Amino acid sequence: MQNNPFNIAKTYPGDGTISNPGSQIGQKIGLIDATSNYVTDGRFDIGKFSKLHRQLTVVDGYSATVDIEELMRGGINVVVQAFGPEEEYVRTEPDSDPSVEPPRGSRSWRPYFEGAELVERIEIAIAEHQAFAEAYKDSIEIANDGADILRIVASGKIAMVLMLVSGFIADSIAVLHRFHELGVRVMCPSHLSATSWADSSAELNDPPGLNDFGREVIQACQEIGVLVDLAHCSDYTCKDTLSISTRPMIATHTKARGITNSLRDMPDEILRGVADTGGVICVLAPTGRTQQERHMARLSRDQILTKNYADPFERARAKLANAQVWATKLDLSTIDHVVRVAGIDHVGLSSHAQNVPQWIEFTESLIDHGYNEDDVGKILGGNVVRVLQETIG
Repeated sequence: MQNNPFNIAKTYPGDGTISNPGSQIGQKIGLIDATSNYVTDGRFDIGKFSKLHRQLTVVDGYSATVDIEELMRGGINVVVQAFGPEEEYVRTEPDSDPSVEPPRGSRSWRPYFEGAELVERIEIAIAEHQAFAEAYKDSIEIANDGADILRIVASGKIAMVLMLVSGFIADSIAVLHRFHELGVRVMCPSHLSATSWADSSAELNDPPGLNDFGREVIQACQEIGVLVDLAHCSDYTCKDTLSISTRPMIATHTKARGITNSLRDMPDEILRGVADTGGVICVLAPTGRTQQERHMARLSRDQILTKNYADPFERARAKLANAQVWATKLDLSTIDHVVRVAGIDHVGLSSHAQNVPQWIEFTESLIDHGYNEDDVGKILGGNVVRVLQETIG
């Protein structure tokens, strides 16, 4: 790393340079519905609301990977890209009931890195994302504030917001500032493993929740412009964080505990708490189709293509442009639940890097389900863009 103000030793293998920052667009040739010549021609927006979908600002509130071609085919304009140091699973006994709170002080996960090595690993990840964005600067750009997001989307490119998946800051406010300087704009206090200052839904500290240093971290995030994500946090950490919030919060990827009965997902009380900050809850969008639903979706897609395109070459391009892939549908029941609990102004969507091209179907699914166009615009991205504009930078 260059001119490291924290005197971090160079212990990670190599010199940190990026020789192969990412796959070429379309290099997934040979996979189902993949193409080395991605198609975004408006002539092939054959769904009832495909044109409207491409007019909206669509946000993937949490992704762990970026595939530019798939994002373009899904009509996604903004992606919150999560990264962090690796963690290993160390629990030796079988997983407990997901509705039962884990024992306080027990450990199921362990980070690979700590101290100086931890900071170095995250700086390497940041550099990789910066190099990827530079390599594909005609298609994607890192956004550092709300104005950047609007400018990048208006230019026809994808805006990527960098997110640190957990509060791995080596217990240092100075390191938090360093990561912010390097471009991190969203951070979750904990991921799978608890940090020293905040616990997760999988691991509780003793006592649980934020400690005094954790409260300092949350306050510092809100002062410098790092949006706090509560998606993986324990109920204790969520409640402590919400109690001191002065800015909107986000839950980047969650379901509703009222439906799943899992501690990994948020109870109604915390969903309302995030909304009370002015924040947004991003529902994990995909849910699997049944065998019958997969059959009907595939049949309907191919019948429409045959009807609309007599020329087989045009039909082939239309099939590549059309993102209907028969495996996945939108989780409307969870969206409805969060809308009822938190309100239409506080709901978004995220993929967790699953089935991104299908997002072009989601506008039609929401409208057919009964949401109007304004509400669809909020759910698909407007709410998240508002929160990002109000918090980051």
